[in-house]
Amino acid sequence: MNVKPLRTVVIGFGKMSSTYANDPVMAKYYPYATHAQVLVANPYFEWLAVVDPVEAAREDAQNCWKIPAVADVKDLGEQVSEIEVAVLATPPESRIGIIDSLPNLRAVLVEKPLGRSLKESIEFLESCARRNIHVQVNFWRRADAQFQQLKAGVLRELAGEIQIAHGIYGNGLLNNGVHLIDFIRMLFGEVESVAPMGKYIPFNGSPIIGDINLGFVLNLENRLVLPIQPVQFTHYREVGLEIWGSNGHLAILNEGLTLAHRKKEANRGMSGEYELAFDKASYLTSTVGDALYRMYDDLAIALHTNSAFCSPGESALRTATIVEAVLESHRQKEVICINEFMDVVC
Repeated sequence: MNVKPLRTVVIGFGKMSSTYANDPVMAKYYPYATHAQVLVANPYFEWLAVVDPVEAAREDAQNCWKIPAVADVKDLGEQVSEIEVAVLATPPESRIGIIDSLPNLRAVLVEKPLGRSLKESIEFLESCARRNIHVQVNFWRRADAQFQQLKAGVLRELAGEIQIAHGIYGNGLLNNGVHLIDFIRMLFGEVESVAPMGKYIPFNGSPIIGDINLGFVLNLENRLVLPIQPVQFTHYREVGLEIWGSNGHLAILNEGLTLAHRKKEANRGMSGEYELAFDKASYLTSTVGDALYRMYDDLAIALHTNSAFCSPGESALRTATIVEAVLESHRQKEVICINEFMDVVC
């Protein structure tokens, strides 16, 4: 696609924007772990500036990435009118003010959560819609090449008709649980209702203040019942799925780095029966290291061709609603229907 690069600013220059690039272990598997790594490499974007109130973050931008950095959007001067895309890696409460300061903004790439509440999330999306600003939310699994293939039919080819699945996450419902819920929606379809499961598990570690770990059940519109349970990241990290189909099993583990497939074979313990060959796994190629780059590609292509975004704000709002319904189901100790809940809270 031979087009003029989109003039871009990064607002909020912390871990996801820059410093994850300094992790040597992460670098082995994630060549594009940060917004900065994508922006210096992707020809669809022209990275103009960084905005961050923290001096160390501005020094990082200037010294490590050779990008001008200012403390506030108003300090961008004449560049304010040039900016077409804003990467928002800021606390949600500041975002409406930011977009109001960028008069020619065409799109934003937003880190979750959209808002501190559903009301705040809706206000942000409405503010963008009034100015025809497109919203792409960084649920990066939606941009991953292998996961898109699973959604397009490869999952059914490998596993057959899905019988059961279960999910694992940790380090907070609002932090990683929201990613898992959105991934489930991507692969299996919409959630009809949610139900509580187990007790609240106290923990420390989520980057989101007040976040908790909860077990819960997603009841999908296609009648799949999907339990999700948390693990403590102090022992090990995991955000993953195990899927049991009529013809096979697929495990998506190590946060997407491992995709292990087991076929159905003749049962070794009883004649005329079958089993899943867990001792004969084959592995799909993981592409999660390039997913963030592809998220940017998707944004650029959608803007230039007027096509659909892979992770639009409207979809992210439904995921946020499901998360809020999970919390409400635990408070009320009852099943919450998503559509009815949306009518009440949205």
